[in-house]
Amino acid sequence: MLYRTRVFVVYILALVMTIMDGTMINVALPTLAREFGVPSTSIEWVAVAYLLSLASIIPVAGWLGDRFGTRRIFGSALVLFLLASILCGLAQSLNQLVALRVLQGIGGGLITPIGSAMLFRAYPMSERAKAAIGVLSVAVIAPAIGPVLGGVLVDNVSWRWIFFINVPIGLAAITLLWRWISEETQPSPGQFDLAGFILSASGVSLMIYAMSIGPDKGWLAASTTGFGALGLVALIALVVVELKVNQPMLKLRLLRDRHFRILNLVAPLIYSGFFGWIFVLPLYMQTLRGFSATQSGLVQAPQAIGVFLVSNLAGKRLYRSIGPRRLMMLGSLATASVTAAFGLIGLDTPLFLIGSLSFARGASIGVVFISIQTAVYATTSLADTGRATSVFNTQRQIALTSGVALSATVIAARLSSVGGDLAPAADRLGAYQWGFFACALLMVPAVVVSWFVRDDDVATTRGLPPVRSVRTEPAPAS
Repeated sequence: MLYRTRVFVVYILALVMTIMDGTMINVALPTLAREFGVPSTSIEWVAVAYLLSLASIIPVAGWLGDRFGTRRIFGSALVLFLLASILCGLAQSLNQLVALRVLQGIGGGLITPIGSAMLFRAYPMSERAKAAIGVLSVAVIAPAIGPVLGGVLVDNVSWRWIFFINVPIGLAAITLLWRWISEETQPSPGQFDLAGFILSASGVSLMIYAMSIGPDKGWLAASTTGFGALGLVALIALVVVELKVNQPMLKLRLLRDRHFRILNLVAPLIYSGFFGWIFVLPLYMQTLRGFSATQSGLVQAPQAIGVFLVSNLAGKRLYRSIGPRRLMMLGSLATASVTAAFGLIGLDTPLFLIGSLSFARGASIGVVFISIQTAVYATTSLADTGRATSVFNTQRQIALTSGVALSATVIAARLSSVGGDLAPAADRLGAYQWGFFACALLMVPAVVVSWFVRDDDVATTRGLPPVRSVRTEPAPAS
């Protein structure tokens, strides 16, 4: 087996575990509230605590991998995530579970950026499309399976098994990691940037927390504006500090590279709309039309099928023949259009039609995801790949929360204008329709920004010789 294939297998096992865990927990929250005898507002901390710890650790992931070795840190993250999962399954109180979810989030926050760095360093430029397609397939199939599997475990076994199920997957990933993967460090990782770590961790987590509570408490509430303002100040200070130090924690100088900068502008627009839709559709299905969580998950499944089929059957060929620029423009436009079409569905729209729209959405966004995943690190040196994955995954996490927060705010505002959740379904329909429209509008600017992508910059990822005549910007200073 080729070394790069071994890296791929290990990373995919870890990715499946973390994604499935994140989607199954949402299904179990009502059961956990009953189990511990707490209100729904308190049980939300089981999800929020994980999200905040995950977001705070992502910026430092690149430096940790470069300094101590990608295999060592990736393995440590797997062990931490696995042990925390076991302890979560044994938790006897809400406080215990929330504290253990913080530890689990630290492990999960290290897995994706460091695993991405390992993967893209192992694959040559011409084969990165293959790696991206494999990762993409898992990234969309796991969220589709997670809620269904979580519902089965919660309903028929115990909520504790949504954590215990991580054990066999985690053990397999750890075993293969130490058998197959060699250690890799960078010669000049720099010293630990304490100021950068404090500012990045606090800024990102405070902003995400503010966006998490904004839809419920109100965007003008003192808690929301207070946490949001503190997070914004910390992020502004982070930019100032990180551009001055020689070896920053979060290497923002990488954004001086035109190609990397553009991809980091397109990606959050796409991810925010993508995850916002994933939030709105279950609400429409369950709250408005009364379907079960399992039925809601099954209606979303065609999106994963669409992504999987397009990426595996035609993704690599389309990327090489058409190029990322046109694929991202057309794919973003098509995805925004299909997402807007969900804003036209009513109270009696057949499930077959909703499932068909989900499939079309998956097929459209699949080509965008392939282009982003394949091309994003094309102009980044191997030495900087670890830091680049931290930058990319940090903005991705903020985009995810932003999309959910915006769509939740739109729905809440519309519901309050018609009398809230007790209003007739016909009156509440407009709230969810506008939620879908909001997700679509988030993606529209991605069409324009994608126009600035230059296919020549990523020629090697398409299996083409590099275009030396293209004028490039100077490489960012170390």
